Parts: sequence; C-alpha cells; structure tokens
Amino acid sequence: MVGNPRRRVVHMTSVHDAADTRILHKECATLAERGYEVVLVAPGSPKVLPPGVRHRAVRAARSRFERVTSTMWQVYRAARAERADVYHFHDPELAGVGIALRLQGARVVFDVHEDLVLDARTKPWIPRPLRPIVSALAHVALKSIQGTFTAIVPATPAIAQSFSHRRTIVVRNYPRLEELVSPGVVTPYEERPLNAIYLGAITLVRGVEQMVRAMEHPLMPQGARLTLAGDFEDDALLRRVGALPGWSRVDALGRVSRDDLAPVLARSRIGLLVLQPAPNFEQSLPTKLFEYMGAGLPVIASRFMECREIVEEYGCGVLVDPEDTDAIARAMQHLFTDAALARAMGERGRAAVQSRYQWRSEAKNLVQLYAQIL
Repeated sequence: MVGNPRRRVVHMTSVHDAADTRILHKECATLAERGYEVVLVAPGSPKVLPPGVRHRAVRAARSRFERVTSTMWQVYRAARAERADVYHFHDPELAGVGIALRLQGARVVFDVHEDLVLDARTKPWIPRPLRPIVSALAHVALKSIQGTFTAIVPATPAIAQSFSHRRTIVVRNYPRLEELVSPGVVTPYEERPLNAIYLGAITLVRGVEQMVRAMEHPLMPQGARLTLAGDFEDDALLRRVGALPGWSRVDALGRVSRDDLAPVLARSRIGLLVLQPAPNFEQSLPTKLFEYMGAGLPVIASRFMECREIVEEYGCGVLVDPEDTDAIARAMQHLFTDAALARAMGERGRAAVQSRYQWRSEAKNLVQLYAQIL
C-alpha cells in the first residue's frame, strides 16, 4: 500500500459541489483507496461518499461576494481544524487560504482545473472591456504565487504550460470506465431510442442554444430527442432556450448522479460536444468527450478544439462548425439514420478509452506526487 493510514489529506473547494466528479469520485476516492485518511471540505451534500472519505460541509454561497468572503473563511477554519499532512485546494479564489496554510508550515497543492488566464477573457460576469486587464493580472498573479505551493496539479498539458514550478504534475480528467457502462444495463445500439445527449454545465458558450435549435431542423428524424444532463447556468438562460421551438424535443434532467450516469448513457445514441469558439476551449480536453467515448457513443464535436485530433485519429465521431446549427443537425441526422456507422464509431471510441484514456493512469500520477511530497 502506497499511502500511510496516519496521513491525513484535506481537499478544499468553495466553488464546486461536494459531489464534483474530479474532486470527490476521482482524486479523493483514489487517495482513500491507497490508505490515506481523506477529508473533503466543500459545500453541498453528496448522496454517497467513497469509502474512506469524510465530508465537512460549508454553507453554499448565495453570491460571488459571499463566496470569496464568508465561505472562504469557513473553508479555511474547517481545513485548519483537521491538522492535515497535505492540503489540496481546487479554486483559484482559495489561493489565499493555501498561502496562509503554507505559511504555517503545511504542504499545499494547487489543483488547476481551467486555464485561468484564458478563462478570464470569456467570463460573462467580467465586463468585456475589463477582461484583458483581468487576464493579464491573472497571469502576473500565477507567476508570483506559484512558488509558494508545494506542488501544482494542472488538468491538461496546455494548462501546465502556464506554470514553471519544479513540481508540476499533470493529472488529466479521464473517466473511470466502470461508471460509464453497467453490467446488465447495456442496450444494443440499434434498439436505443433516437436520443442525443449533452453532459455537463449548461451555458451559451457550451452550445446549448445551437443544440436546441438543431432539434427543430427539418432534417431531424421523427422521434429524435435531446437529453440535457446538467445544471443551467441561470434561470434566464433556461427561459431563453425554453422559448425556442426545438425545446419541445428536449428532456432536461438536471445534474445526473454518478450512479445514474451509465443508464442515461445507455439510452443514448450520440454524444454532443459543440463548445463555441473561445480561447479557454481551444486546447481543452473535456471530460465529457472521454465519457461519451467510454460509453460507446459516437461524438459530434467542435472542429475548433484540440480534441478534434482524438476524434480524427480514432474515427469516433463527426467534426462540425459549432456555430452552424444546420451542420449540427445534418451530423445528428446522419448518425441517427446510419446506425451501423454510428455503432462502429462508438466502438472505436470505447476501445481508445480502454487502451489509453482511463483514470487509472492519472491516478498513478496523483499517488506518486503524494508519495514525493510526504
């Protein structure tokens, strides 16, 4: 066993829900499996905790200001009370908490989920004229504070390029294959309803309007439907897309639990990944791509993203202009009506995940990092 049962690890987030897949079901669960005592400090209340993981809840913030003030203070107090061997935080706004803990002699790991510099250029809550300034400030801040931390854990190689820290270990967000296909749940591809699925946070920049508009296209086969499995960014966006004619062919499930993920995927024929052109998406490796592939679904993906190379290399889907509703609808119609082609694409994608894109390879990187810093 790599871990030591007496070693206590605290993962901290003020932004993500306690049931976040990367934080709870991958990183915390992996460390607990290796014998570490793992505590998750986070808002929300997960239905099920992995064995060996304990949750300390903090109150979910009602505003961004509350999140960076009272919620951040709650996270700090809860984390410090645990007297952990390692503190691992997941939000840039908790950098101050990380620095405070580091100054007290603790080992602190900064887990970077997004390219913070590029992300600032597209944040809707930042006034457009200020975005370049905020992006530049983020760049300077990262350069200034990164050396304070014990290690940096970026989610992609592209994000890692922003850091010069000597202990920068990439831990990609690849899926746990066992969560995507449950024994006895698999439905033969040709017998599935004509459902396309989108997994994840629902925002304009992730293409929700284009997906819903595609459902009203004249080419769309009768009976075809779109499943949205995630939370809307806000009620205004829900009202906006809910007023579109294609909404009558949409099933909005809200956030799907990990236990329910495999059955939902088993009722689908296509996975959608039509993220709109944005600097922080161009070099991203969205988890949902590998979840679709691992579940044996052909993907319809944006041709502007770096992950297009994966789709092309394995022949596991169709690339489209994500701003072109007609192109999205034509691709969906093509895969819905040619089930043999779609099934073959899905099988190639699943084989690729089985051989190359599973979480277990990334789990080794995480465990090795902890062994080094302890």
